[in-house]
Amino acid sequence: MTYSTAPTVHSRLTRIEAVLDYIHCHLDESLSVVSLAEKSCWSRWQLQRIFGEETGLTVAQYVRELRLSQAAENLLSTNQRHLDIALECGFDSEISFSRAFKQMFTCSPREYRNRGKRQGLRTPLQYREHAYTLPQDAKSFMQIRIESKEAFALSGVFDWINGPFSATPNFLERVPKLWRSLELPSECDASSTNPIGVINTHGHAQNPGQLQYWAGYQGLNLDNHASIQVPAQEYAVIPVQGKVSSLESAVSWFIRHWLPESNYNGITGYELEMYSPQYDPYSPSSYMEFWLPIAPR
Repeated sequence: MTYSTAPTVHSRLTRIEAVLDYIHCHLDESLSVVSLAEKSCWSRWQLQRIFGEETGLTVAQYVRELRLSQAAENLLSTNQRHLDIALECGFDSEISFSRAFKQMFTCSPREYRNRGKRQGLRTPLQYREHAYTLPQDAKSFMQIRIESKEAFALSGVFDWINGPFSATPNFLERVPKLWRSLELPSECDASSTNPIGVINTHGHAQNPGQLQYWAGYQGLNLDNHASIQVPAQEYAVIPVQGKVSSLESAVSWFIRHWLPESNYNGITGYELEMYSPQYDPYSPSSYMEFWLPIAPR
């Protein structure tokens, strides 16, 4: 009788979680791929390979983005000096910190602090419960981004739907039908225009228990179409890779697991579905983002 020594999916993911936990607790220290590999069961190149397959990121990229995101949060929520923030987040000088910060956020730490808005913040990767049952396209670990978006106008069409948590959900039938009814004028280039879905979660007396769903485009004045004003808001951004059927499980995981353990509260507002111009809901290589309104606790 022979015995397999190959690690199971669960044990592999547990080992990555251990590496992630160590990174999260030692961001202010020197973290190299070699030192992290020594704390796992893998060699340097094996750790890089497994980490990339499960998260979509390199180890160095992940550490760098987390440090800079922590620094950006400190700029907004504290009065610390830039040098103190740099040292606290693992940088050896204010110069190296400022250079790296500008590469990630396209502005200096001072400009970011003066704007006073959370933009481009990366949060720690979290394991998606029951990842082994997820669609093949989905990653086992997910990283939520925090963004602020200015107020904007959306032109398009809308309908009232029963959402996924309704007793009688009908969004899978009504939403695609709504998008098919939306046509761009001939002078508009569909290949360079990003479609946006907007879900108004405010209650409406004439449509109790339903959500108002908009399919449309930002910045376009579509003749014979209605429009909606979406106010400025801070969002948690959920990445959804693959077929649109992956969206429901991703949002459910966010609401049930990520949000309760975060430093944010979900709030009533306008949820956004951000699509690429050539988005294909049935392609395993497609990518879209679901933006949910939040507020810091």
